[in-house]
Amino acid sequence: MAIRGNLNEASLPDVLQLLAMGSKTGTLSLSESGLSGTICFENGRVCHAAVSGRALGTEDSVFVMFKWNHGLFSFEPGVQPPEGAEKISLDPQGLLLEGARRVDEWSLIEKKIPNFDVVFALDRQQLLRNSIGLTEEQQKLLPLIDGSRDVNALMRVSKLGEFDTGKALFGLLSGGFLVMVGYRPTEQAVIPESVIGEHRNLGIAFYKARMYSDAAREFKRITELRPNDGSAAFYLGLIALRESRWNDAVTAFQRSAVSAPRATAVLINMAYAYERLGQIEKARLALDLVISRAQRPEPLAHLGLASLAIQRGDLDSASRALDSARAAWGGNTPPAAWFHYAGIEASMRGNVPRAAELLTDGVSSYPSSAVLLNNLSVAQEALGNFEGARRSVERAAQTDCVMPQLYRNLGDALGRQGRAEEAKAAYTRAATASAGSSSR
Repeated sequence: MAIRGNLNEASLPDVLQLLAMGSKTGTLSLSESGLSGTICFENGRVCHAAVSGRALGTEDSVFVMFKWNHGLFSFEPGVQPPEGAEKISLDPQGLLLEGARRVDEWSLIEKKIPNFDVVFALDRQQLLRNSIGLTEEQQKLLPLIDGSRDVNALMRVSKLGEFDTGKALFGLLSGGFLVMVGYRPTEQAVIPESVIGEHRNLGIAFYKARMYSDAAREFKRITELRPNDGSAAFYLGLIALRESRWNDAVTAFQRSAVSAPRATAVLINMAYAYERLGQIEKARLALDLVISRAQRPEPLAHLGLASLAIQRGDLDSASRALDSARAAWGGNTPPAAWFHYAGIEASMRGNVPRAAELLTDGVSSYPSSAVLLNNLSVAQEALGNFEGARRSVERAAQTDCVMPQLYRNLGDALGRQGRAEEAKAAYTRAATASAGSSSR
């Protein structure tokens, strides 16, 4: 007779044991959340299993269905496997033991790999430093991980099962050898471009007006209507950067990178978010991807690498990156940030005159840059040019910048000239700016 039930009330292991003990022959059909699968029995032993839409062997199919805790099942006696299906003979008890082990391990794996649409890229520098032996499955996957294939594609090309692929990726992620760069697009309903365009135009207008919460509302609506819209995700990432929500920015840029995997702006901004999170190696990997994929020199990517190298104290790499960035700009004047990092690199080498020269050039091009003026003031003071240092920091204080250090430097400069009341006012502004920044 047929057996029917709900997986909420009788788990698949319970049903397998029941059919094995009764030496049943027939087909067990299961369904959960739009998925379906079958397990065929011959005299109580599993002879064939399959999951719809998955190219899996019998064992892997059974293990996939072990994770189904809801839905329905039914057993039809005497129903044979489909014609032409490969038949084997497996002891259900062995499957139960192995399945229980895999379910336990998968509960850990799925915390790092939430679904099979995830796309990973390799951190090659971390791999080069690795001294731990990799498993056969990991070695098989490494050449296939290219920043474009999702987990489904990795399984398909490697011909590894879900569990083996997930376990291998889990180990590589735990070792820091992989970086998640986004999700592969899935099927979605067609939304009229006019609807998307209306939300997009409003979002861009709000963003340019610095009305970030209103802009975010419009771009979020686009992602609700069209989940894989890379442009909307990109703007949500920019808004998160403006609001110092670094984790949210990384997530948004990861989603944007899938729809526009060669968009340099996405990866450069993602690198900046990683840098602010202190994840320097991930930031470097994103910038390396920009440079390796670019058809022409990308100065901002080289400038980002210079910043990361300075943070590591690798001044030779910083110098090369700064030179590459300036060469990429050609005859155009580099942005203020280039002079900032070039000045820092010279100062860290102890070449303060060169730092002052670079910062002077920067200020001549960007006379309202408080950061350059403040740094120039520090360099001038180190060279004994106290009057020049005071003039530079006073100019910086006249900008809209609210850096606490700027006003402390101004107070020091005024104090050295005996202008105690003005120095006190500068220190008060420094305290106010510091309190304001800490409360945000």
